[in-house]
Amino acid sequence: MNNSFTIEREVFDLKTKKLMLLCFLTIIALLGMNGCTASKSSGVANELSFSLNGITKLEISYDEEKVTFFTSDSDTLTVKEYMTVNNSRYYAKIDQRDGYIHISEGKRPFFKDGFERYIEVYLPATYNQNLTVTTTNGNIDMTDIEPNLSMLRVDSTSGTIKINNASASDIHLSTTSGTLDLGDIQANQIRLETTSGNLICSALRGNVNYTSTSGNAEVKSAFGSGSYKANNSGKLDVTYTKVDGDLSLFNKNDGIVLVLPADLDFYFEGTTKNGSISTTFQECIAVKGRTMSGTVGSSPTVTVKVETNNGEIQVEQK
Repeated sequence: MNNSFTIEREVFDLKTKKLMLLCFLTIIALLGMNGCTASKSSGVANELSFSLNGITKLEISYDEEKVTFFTSDSDTLTVKEYMTVNNSRYYAKIDQRDGYIHISEGKRPFFKDGFERYIEVYLPATYNQNLTVTTTNGNIDMTDIEPNLSMLRVDSTSGTIKINNASASDIHLSTTSGTLDLGDIQANQIRLETTSGNLICSALRGNVNYTSTSGNAEVKSAFGSGSYKANNSGKLDVTYTKVDGDLSLFNKNDGIVLVLPADLDFYFEGTTKNGSISTTFQECIAVKGRTMSGTVGSSPTVTVKVETNNGEIQVEQK
């Protein structure tokens, strides 16, 4: 009886040792596969070059990496990948077809602690077609370039998007919790979206469609028309230098500050449920319940509407 038990125990111990050895060898293999034995590099690990002749759609997608754009002195698109571990498994994946290039991140180490990768993109100034850039957590910096495109779309989940000057027929910029840090943005249609991220912009030129859940928006100078919606909270602070179409601003639970040109003639309507409305043209409007409306100037061609549920509204001309 005891002999049988002893044999079973020895078999169990042997199997346990084999299992532990197998686990150890597996971990060693994984470490090797994930580049832990690869050389460290502070320089460029991977460099890609593409001719953009005939390319009408360019897409660049990364996850946690910072993507920085520079103006290329040539007609060639160059992408440089810097990595703390140089392993070809981590190089970008390329999908290139007629008129289309998609560059996306390569694999990452299984144990990625200490692994970093950042990206430099050298975009030819002559490229004027469609450009889409996306990241999850990585910042996108386009402050060194001044693209003039058919379409520009930039999306990030929690990364900051920085653009100094950009023009296109259509521009779509979005972030969930990151910041939209913008300079002079010009397009026929400008679409800006955040969830909890803030918008800071020096100038918007075009028809603006801005939506946010709880982020603040500050637009220092705008030209054109637009719709601004804060669907929960977050201040709307917008200054228009020139208005050539209707304006609509809605904020559910926070305030609105709107500055209009002194010489603008317009139809005005302001509504609040639990806030107050103040203007610099009180003599031109009538109050009915929680709504103010009226005509400002002798030749109005546009309509300005502002509305809150629980916020203060301030509209002035200067």
